[in-house]
Amino acid sequence: MAAYIAAMTTLNTDPSLLLNGVLPDFMATLAKQGQVRHYRKNTLLIQEGDVGSHVYVVLDGRLREFAMSQDSKPREITLSVAGQGDLLGLLALEGGTHCASVICLGPTVCAVVSAKSLRLVLQHDPHLAMAVLQRALQRLRLATETTCLALFSDAYSRLSALLQRQQNAHAPVAPTPMTHAQMAQHIGCSREMVSRIMKELVQGGYVVREPDKVYRVCRRLPARW
Repeated sequence: MAAYIAAMTTLNTDPSLLLNGVLPDFMATLAKQGQVRHYRKNTLLIQEGDVGSHVYVVLDGRLREFAMSQDSKPREITLSVAGQGDLLGLLALEGGTHCASVICLGPTVCAVVSAKSLRLVLQHDPHLAMAVLQRALQRLRLATETTCLALFSDAYSRLSALLQRQQNAHAPVAPTPMTHAQMAQHIGCSREMVSRIMKELVQGGYVVREPDKVYRVCRRLPARW
């Protein structure tokens, strides 16, 4: 575990640049309370509807938090993508059920901390408790913004927001290659719709696909499609 915790201290410690607001020493404190576990790609770490009993400190890898509809033709929408230094499963502290699922996008390493152990640590460390609360509130903000986009905007507006969010220099997870199908999962629409929009954005010179296969915005995106 020490090697992974040491690696986490290389994160930028400017609080304004940290999405989760938890400094590396706080993350190390959390990680030391649990056990390091390795997960394969496509491992379902958290299942929507299950009662949470552990919190996950991401030491390495990327994970996707998503929700799925319960109708006859299930649809997915990606709520967030987590990476090194993120906390997942915080609802376990409340004792209720998870409202979203989390799956590993690749080989992943986490420190798994029992909710009981974490509650004891937080009771005796108000600074850590405040940092975890800040992280929970920021995830709530992100989930609210994602839900509002899904409910009150069209597919183009959601895709535009996704592309611009990936351009954010302060994002906690570096941009990675995404297929049109993965983009569709993120914004809750069909792959065909994403392909049509992306084709026109590329042809119009608004978006370029770099050699690393990451789509990058190179000029201001139109307000409407």
